[in-house]
Amino acid sequence: MRNAIRATVMLLVSAGLASFVAAQEEYTLKLQVKEGDTFKYRFTMEMTFGEMSAVVTMNITNKVIKVDGDGNVVMEGSSSDGMVKFGDQEMPIPASPATRTTFKPNGIPVKVEGGMDSANALRMARLNSHFLPDKAVKIGDKWNAEVKGEGNLPTLKAEYELLAKEKVGDIDTLKIKFTIQEVANQKEGGTPSMLDNANISGHAWIDPKTGMLVRMTAKVKGMPAEGAPMPLDGTLTMERIP
Repeated sequence: MRNAIRATVMLLVSAGLASFVAAQEEYTLKLQVKEGDTFKYRFTMEMTFGEMSAVVTMNITNKVIKVDGDGNVVMEGSSSDGMVKFGDQEMPIPASPATRTTFKPNGIPVKVEGGMDSANALRMARLNSHFLPDKAVKIGDKWNAEVKGEGNLPTLKAEYELLAKEKVGDIDTLKIKFTIQEVANQKEGGTPSMLDNANISGHAWIDPKTGMLVRMTAKVKGMPAEGAPMPLDGTLTMERIP
């Protein structure tokens, strides 16, 4: 009995020490990918627009086309097996033209080429990307990010908190809580407004080795979408797939 108690105590101490060490470990997050790397995801969105509701599913593939000397990354994105379901009716979604998005090393997209509406595509890319911190962080740390508006694109303000180290499948990830909010550009004599602008909030699981998304669950409001009659509200998930 005494040996069993001693073993239990040692196990608890070891577990506590491991948790403490994990909490103190620092992580430098940035895009660390190479040409040819491919990341595939299963996308699901339960959405509403007006009085209608639908479920959209598709596979998304992001392939690294180029990494320049400054660490900027060009990724080619494409979709397949898209389906939208209204009640009991299902309709296939035609594949969209592939796009090429340029990301800074901190994950901020700065340009989208290809597709039908590159300006709207960049707006969506900014809302669906995660802005990585400019310094090492540990569990419990928080950081903010701001991307200034340009042209018709509104300013983005984002808040992040590193919650935990978690395993998703066979990948060691960092679980991050986030909120990304579009803020209307300030007009002369006025103040920034957050009304009628898109926002997204939820949790993202990031691979610290690559800086790439492994999983995301989020709520969205006012999300622009190519071909949709109006901005969308709803919930979405993205899961890395083989």
